[in-house]
Amino acid sequence: VQLEKTVDLDPRKNYLLGFHPHGVLAAGAFLNFCTEASGFSSLFPGITPHLMMLSLWFRVPFFRDYLMSGGLVSSDKESASYVLQKPEGGNLLAIIVGGAQEALDARPGSCTLLLRNRKGFVRLAIQHG
Repeated sequence: VQLEKTVDLDPRKNYLLGFHPHGVLAAGAFLNFCTEASGFSSLFPGITPHLMMLSLWFRVPFFRDYLMSGGLVSSDKESASYVLQKPEGGNLLAIIVGGAQEALDARPGSCTLLLRNRKGFVRLAIQHG
């Protein structure tokens, strides 16, 4: 999945972005938001990307720090709110909306989006403007 710029983002604001599909290892999301493989910083100057990841990985000492150094954020509500409420702005929080369940349903040639009972990210977006 290649990033494509469709609009300029104001670096004084924070953003929540839904990403799909999850795929087996979320490689597309990781490459686009945690590396410069797609040239994110030149496409969206002044915006720092953060990608949400399953919370259980943040329980492992040292590995947690490694994940955070790459821009990954725990996929709990408090962590998401922390990024989205930063008053200086300039943050983009990417969430793979189908989550781990969507990863388990990944099959070649299919593109299934799981949204039923997964609308908390919409509530977060509304709460944080």
